[in-house]
Amino acid sequence: MEQPAPSPSQTEENLPSEQDASIAKIQTLLKAKDDTSRFVGLALLKSVLDNSQSVREDENFIVTLWESIPSKFLDRLIRTGSRRDMSMLDLAVSVLHIFSSLLPETARKGDRLVGRIPQLVSCLLQWYAVFLLRNQQC
Repeated sequence: MEQPAPSPSQTEENLPSEQDASIAKIQTLLKAKDDTSRFVGLALLKSVLDNSQSVREDENFIVTLWESIPSKFLDRLIRTGSRRDMSMLDLAVSVLHIFSSLLPETARKGDRLVGRIPQLVSCLLQWYAVFLLRNQQC
């Protein structure tokens, strides 16, 4: 026997619990000891933040998510990405960009975000120098 399709209100009721489960999974991945799991968690987090307006509008939740990203991992991602894999750097910069626009002002001014600016500038300068060298050789 076929089950009737859920009504829109039933579907909406299920969304918060599905979203909560996704966020819990992301936070578990970010807390993992291995960088591969953390990278996957960060990529999933970016996707959720890009696609979920309700998450984006909850400042307390945004702060909680921001604080669940290990600082040392983010630093390593920026450093390694600037030397080897631009996708790592791209993800780190994208996540920093999202949080810089979503975090409340007090959190945006904190060292956790502002303290990464020198490292990002350094990466940009390294990338630009490599870009110039490659174009001169052509």
